[in-house]
Amino acid sequence: MVPSRAAFQLDRFQHSLEAGTLALLIDGYDEFAVRVGYANAAAQLRTFTEALRGRAKLLLTTRPYALLPTIRSRVLHFRFPAAATLVTAAGWPAWLDDYGAWLGRLADNVSDKRAATGHVLSLYGLVARFGKILDDATGTALAAQKEKLSAELGEDEQVALETGLANGLRARLLAEIETATSAFALPRLSADNPERGRGTSRSLTAAVENLEHAAGLLRLNLNESAALEEFLLTSLRLWAKR
Repeated sequence: MVPSRAAFQLDRFQHSLEAGTLALLIDGYDEFAVRVGYANAAAQLRTFTEALRGRAKLLLTTRPYALLPTIRSRVLHFRFPAAATLVTAAGWPAWLDDYGAWLGRLADNVSDKRAATGHVLSLYGLVARFGKILDDATGTALAAQKEKLSAELGEDEQVALETGLANGLRARLLAEIETATSAFALPRLSADNPERGRGTSRSLTAAVENLEHAAGLLRLNLNESAALEEFLLTSLRLWAKR
C-alpha cells in the first residue's frame, strides 16, 4: 500500500523487492483466473514473476489445485494450518459416529466368525458411504461456487474448480477421521492398565501414520475409495489384535 500523498517511486519499490524487504502478495489468484481465463491469468503471473529478482518474494494465498499444472510446477508449495471448520455435509456426523462404534467393536476382541464378518461388512459400508458423502458435498459446494462465477466459465476451468473443491473437502474429511481416531483411543490410554495403554498407543500411532500415507497417495491420484479401504483394513488388523 502506498500513502495517498506519497509519490510512488518505482526504483525504490524494485530495490525493496530485490533486497527481500518487501513481499509481493497476490491474493485470490484462482478466482481471478476463472474470471479472465487461465491463459490470460498465466500471462499476468509471468509478468509478476519476471519482475521478481534477487531475494524478492512471491506469495500465492490460493487453492493450489485451482491452478493449471504448468503453473503449480513453477512454484514452491507451503501449507499453513487454518482454523478448524467442521464439515457439515449430510450424513457425515453419522459416518463419524458409526466409525467410532466400529472401532469400539474391534477393540472388544470378539473373535467368533460372525463378529468378524460383521466387522468386514461394516468396513465396506463405511467405504461406500464415504464416497457418496464426498460426491454430494462436492456437488453442493460446486453449485454454490458457480453462482458467484462468470457464465463464460469454460470446461477446463469447471474441471479445475471441481477438482480443487473435491480435494479440499477430502482433506478435511480425512483430518476429521484422524481426530475421531484419536478421540476413540485417548480414553483407553489408561494409567490403571499400562500394558493396555501401550497397546493402544502403538495402534493409534500406526493408524495415524497409515491415514497420512493414504492422504499422500491421494495426492498422487489414488482413488479415495481404495485409499480408505486400505486404511480401514489396516485399522481392523491394528485394533482387533490388541
